[in-house]
Amino acid sequence: MINVKKWKAPNGNVCFHFSMHRTFERPWIIISSALIAFVICIIEILFFGSYNLFIPITIFLMILFIWWVDNPSNKNKTIIANTVYEIMGNFVDKDTNAVGAKVVRRMVNHDIKGTYGIVESSCLIVLLDNDEVWEYPIIYHNSEKYGVYFECERNHIVSDNQKHIRKVNPKRLKRFISKLKLPEKTCLGLLLTIILIIGALSFWGFVSLFIHFNWWIILIVVVYVSSYSLMERIYSNWPNKFLNIIRIVMSIPITILYLLFKTVFPFITIVGTYIFVILFAFGLPAMILTGISRLGWLMLKPETITFIVISLGSIVCSHSYRITKWLIHQTPLRDWGNHNYESYREQLAVYLIHPSNVIFLLYLIYCVCLSISGFLQIENESYLISEGYDAAILKAFLVFIAFTNMRIKAKDAKVDAKELFQRTLKLFVHD
Repeated sequence: MINVKKWKAPNGNVCFHFSMHRTFERPWIIISSALIAFVICIIEILFFGSYNLFIPITIFLMILFIWWVDNPSNKNKTIIANTVYEIMGNFVDKDTNAVGAKVVRRMVNHDIKGTYGIVESSCLIVLLDNDEVWEYPIIYHNSEKYGVYFECERNHIVSDNQKHIRKVNPKRLKRFISKLKLPEKTCLGLLLTIILIIGALSFWGFVSLFIHFNWWIILIVVVYVSSYSLMERIYSNWPNKFLNIIRIVMSIPITILYLLFKTVFPFITIVGTYIFVILFAFGLPAMILTGISRLGWLMLKPETITFIVISLGSIVCSHSYRITKWLIHQTPLRDWGNHNYESYREQLAVYLIHPSNVIFLLYLIYCVCLSISGFLQIENESYLISEGYDAAILKAFLVFIAFTNMRIKAKDAKVDAKELFQRTLKLFVHD
């Protein structure tokens, strides 16, 4: 434990001093890690004749080196922040009670300049429930008696520093989005696009690892999990700083995987929603028509089956909202009533299959496919798949457009069904 010495200055301010951590302390961490990495690479070269682990180990060492350099500074900031919270807690409470306000958030801020991280000034920033921001200055001293020490000012000032206000205000992201004046639909589209990109890259990375390393990746995961569990058991029985550092370093891959999985879950919801709809709208007709053709009841060419399946599937998934919603309620994406996450997941799935979203997605897919097919046909006199399949996709798109426009026109048509029914009955009456 770091020993923090506190005392009261003649002006009423509270000062504190502690032995600060220095940069590049504990060099054995980086030296031992580099030696272990070197040994692992040599073993891989000699026994397996490959260099696959060189790049991952190099990246890991770079991350470890950055952590090793920044760790002393981060420890100092943590000690300063905790000490300031302890010292200034009563002063802040008295000041806020005097004006009838409550503290929403507080943080110790350091204004830094240059690439060397030179601290220009420090202060305790307090956000009140009336959206007012206060600053309590923290003064840095270097004296012969105490060495380096910090003085906490008892009196506050109302901050007009927008940089400090943005840092302490938890709504800064909302304010930034509101300044951009982006519609909510645009923000949602950007969010879903980011989730799809990160999720697809993560999924591709996991698949590539399994394809490249085969069963070795399973062995590595088993060894890693066993080693980490053993280290946790050893640390719980004999806690010390050395084992804690090893435990923290070993937990880095788990932390990275946890963050990736947190991103992959929304990706699975988005992709899973459309997979279930595709299996129902396109897969089921394809299976029925293929089975009928194989049994000889109705001989259809593969291109004809493709045309019917794409046409029917596009119409069903874009114009049968009740059916697709019912389908989502029969899948693992439904709300099972266990926790709120399942409710949010189901709401997202139902939103994704809304006809307006599905129609836009189908138009986008058709546009991409027909653009590539048209370019290949004009430029190289070739086809995206084949002449028959490309024609089937084009004709299916035309059917989809015709059906969509027919539905729109049918809604616009103002026909009084009752009056039309009566006029039709009069056709059977003759003078």
